[in-house]
This record gives sequence, C-alpha cells and structure tokens, in this order.
Amino acid sequence: MRALVIFIAMFVHFAVSKPARSSDYPGAIPDLRVARGTGLIAEAWLADPTTRYRHFVLGSDYEAASLVVRTRDGDLAKLTLPRNAVFEDRQPRLADIDGDGVDEIIVVRSDPRRGAALVVVALVDGKLAVRWESEPTGRANTWLNPAGIADFDGDGRLDIAYVQMPHVLGLLRVWTLRKGQFEEMAQLPGFSNHEIGSPHLGLSAVADFDGDGVADLALPSLDRRTLRFIRFAGGVREIAQSALIAPAAKDFRIEMRNSRPVVLIEGALK
Repeated sequence: MRALVIFIAMFVHFAVSKPARSSDYPGAIPDLRVARGTGLIAEAWLADPTTRYRHFVLGSDYEAASLVVRTRDGDLAKLTLPRNAVFEDRQPRLADIDGDGVDEIIVVRSDPRRGAALVVVALVDGKLAVRWESEPTGRANTWLNPAGIADFDGDGRLDIAYVQMPHVLGLLRVWTLRKGQFEEMAQLPGFSNHEIGSPHLGLSAVADFDGDGVADLALPSLDRRTLRFIRFAGGVREIAQSALIAPAAKDFRIEMRNSRPVVLIEGALK
C-alpha cells in the first residue's frame, strides 16, 4: 500500500449543470434536484411538498410526500407515502444495491412515531415500493443524512453510509444487503455532515484515500471543524484527519490530482 497522502483545498468556482425546469417534473418540490441514471430509471425526483411533518431541518417549510421516477421509455411511476410520513430529503440517489442490474432509489423517510429511516425503493412491474429500510431512529425529529454509497469493505456489494442525528448525536452508521436483509456493518461516533437549517446535504466525500483499492469515506467531525478519513475494509477505523479553519458548511467535491483524490471544501482551508 502506498503512503497515505491527504489533500484538502478551498474551491470557489465549480461547474454548475443546467438547471432542471420544474415544468418537466410533475409535482416537483421547490428545491428540485433530479437524480439521473443510465439504466431503466432515467430520472428520479421528490414531489408533492407538504407541511405535515413539522421538523424543517433542511431550511424550508415543507417536505416531500411523494417520489417520482421516469423510465428510459418515458413512463412515470409514483410512490406517495401515507398521510403521517414524508420523505425528509431533497436528493434521491440511484444505485444498484442488490446487484440485479437495475438501480434502486435511496431516500430518507420520516414519520412522528418511528422517526427517520433510510429506505431503498425499487421499481417492479412499473410500480414503486419500499423494498428495504434501515432501523428507524425511534422518535420524531431525529433526522439522518446519507453520506455515501460505495463498496466500503471490498466484498463486491454496495454499502450505504449515513450520519444519524448529525446536529446532536453524530453517529456514523453503514448498512449493507446480505441474504436479502438490510444489515448494519459498522458504526462510529463523532461526525456531522449537515449544518442545521441548511439545504446542503453533501458534506462528505467517497474515494480511495489510502490507495488500497477500496473506497473510504471523508466526513467532518461533530463540530465540523476537523475532516476525518475513515476506512472500513478489515474493520472500521480512522486513517487520517485534518483541521479546518471554519466549520464545513457547503457540499464537498472530489478532484483527482496526480492520480490521487483531493477533497474540495469551500471556505475551510488552512
């Protein structure tokens, strides 16, 4: 294994894709963020804003009641949650979690009784349904924020990481699919990947930081003033950290420099 080298840089200018027109996405929430795939599911977005779950941790006075996908053939499918539940999220994520060649959609669902859970939604015979979910947080207003989807332990299967209650608890948890069941494979305390009230969800980065050929995860500490680098292959452990001059608050980016990953953090470089 080559020596661990960590790069952190400030960025000011970054590429911005052409904004999606909400008229092209029926029912879209005001903060429209479209996930785009290359397989059966061409696009996915959150829809039908509602005020029925009054947590509003993402800075807007609504959450989404529905998830909508558009297939490669242009057909639409919609999943609307029961009246007590919402998608407490802004960005659907597409990934083939079960390895069947078809992407699933990963989103956060919340309700007053069970709290928040990470759910994996599948498109089957033209209909959307929740297929797997993580253990719920157990009570209302206990949000979780996804941090990355990758094969973190090198076993050939995709895993999903999130931070549970990033403003208070800060528990990093990683889940994987084994024998048709969603199981927790690792957890580690002391992280935050969100500033309360902010629309920015992407305070994390996935890359092979230690050069062993397996994906690692970069996340801020609970006070968001230290960037921590975590590996999971062979057991969960911290492999490096770097102090920041200000709490991380904006979405991270990865850039390759000299064949090594660089974490780009706006306004937080020493």
